Amino acid sequence: MTNTDNLAAREGYRQAQQVLFDAWIDDFMRANAGNPMAAVDKCWDWVKKRKWSQGEIRVEVELNNANNIFTFGMTPTQANSSNVLFPTEERLNLQDTLIASEHGLYFGKPTSRLDTNFELFTHGNPLVWNGAGQAAALNGEVLSNGHFTMKVNGDVIIPYRGLFNHKYVPQTQQTAAFGAGSPFDQIRGAEDGQITDEPNVWLIGSKGYVPQLVLKNTITVDMGFTRAILIYRGWNAQNSTSIN
Repeated sequence: MTNTDNLAAREGYRQAQQVLFDAWIDDFMRANAGNPMAAVDKCWDWVKKRKWSQGEIRVEVELNNANNIFTFGMTPTQANSSNVLFPTEERLNLQDTLIASEHGLYFGKPTSRLDTNFELFTHGNPLVWNGAGQAAALNGEVLSNGHFTMKVNGDVIIPYRGLFNHKYVPQTQQTAAFGAGSPFDQIRGAEDGQITDEPNVWLIGSKGYVPQLVLKNTITVDMGFTRAILIYRGWNAQNSTSIN
C-alpha cells in the first residue's frame, strides 16, 4: 500500500502524473495544431504545475432497514441516500482530481448525525453493534454478501466488487470493556480494510460519480445511526478540472 511504502508511493505519483497527461494531451494537441512537440511540452508543464499531494476523500452514508441500495455523495453538491452532509466527511473539491490507488470501506456507530467522536471498524464488533442482530447484519448481510458498484455520468465503470474484500477481523479483538483482559481491536489505519484500485480510478470533481453499496435484501434490523464510510486514497491534483 502506498501509505506505508515510499518507493511504491513515488512510483504511484509518477503514474498519477502520466494518467493526468494522457487525459489532457488531446486538448493540448488541438490547441497547438501543427506543433505536436510543443503540445507535449506544454501538457507536461501544465501537469507538473498542479499542486500535487497524497490525499484522500471520505464519504459517508447512513444504513437503514428500508433500502438495499446506499448511495454516497462524492462532491459537496451531490446528495447521498441519507440526504445529509455529515460533519466527518471530506468530499472531493469540484476543481480537483483524485487519482485513486486504493479504497477502503469502514463502519461506525455515532450517537447522532452530528457526532464526530466515533471509531471506524472493518467488521461488526458485537460490543459496538450490540442491538439485536446488528453485528450479524453487518458481518453477514453487508460485508459478506453485498457488493460495490460505481457509475460516472451514467457509464458503469465498476460493475461489481464484493464487500467481502474489505472484511477484516483482527487477531486481537475486544471481548468486554477495555482493560487488561480485553484490549481494543487491533487495526492499522493505513492498511486494514483497504483494497487496490488498478487501473487507477480517476475521481474528477466536475463529473457525476455515483458510488453505491448494493445488498441482496434490506437489512433485517434497525441499525440506529450506523454509517458506512468509503475512503479513497491516492494523489490529489488541485485545480485540474480545466486548463488554467
